[in-house]
Amino acid sequence: MRRLRRAKKIKTEKITINLTPTEVGQIDYLVERGLYTNRSDFIRLAIRKQTESHSGDINRFLAPELPETEQRRHFGGLGFFRLTDAYIETLFTFGAKVHISVLGALTIDKTITRERLSQVMAGCKVYGKIFAEEEIKQLIKETTL
Repeated sequence: MRRLRRAKKIKTEKITINLTPTEVGQIDYLVERGLYTNRSDFIRLAIRKQTESHSGDINRFLAPELPETEQRRHFGGLGFFRLTDAYIETLFTFGAKVHISVLGALTIDKTITRERLSQVMAGCKVYGKIFAEEEIKQLIKETTL
C-alpha cells in the first residue's frame, strides 16, 4: 500500500489586537449563532474582506511599473517564494538585475552569498516573513524599493 505524504501545514503567525468589550461581544454573539467557527475565523474573514477591498493598491505593489528588459526583471508576488542559487547565478551570468517584491514569505537559499545577491538585486521589499541568513536579511533592509 502506498503512503500519501501529508501537505505541510502553513504556519500562521500570532498577532495581538485590542478590541472593545462591545466588539468582542458582537463577535461572540455571531460565533454562538453558528455564523463563524470561532473568534479567529471571524477576524480572518474580516481581514480577507478588507484586503480584497484594497486589491488595486496591492496589485500595484505586486506588479510595479518597471521596464521589463533583459537587464531588469521582477521577482515575487503574493504567497510563498524561494530565491534559488541557480536563479541568482543565471541573473549574474546575463548581467541582469532583479526587483523583488513579496507579500507573504520569501526564502533565500543558504548557499546565496551577500556579495552575489548584492550584484543582482536592484531592490527588495517584503511584507511578511523572510527566511534567510542574517547577513542577507541585513542586505535586504539596506536595499528596499
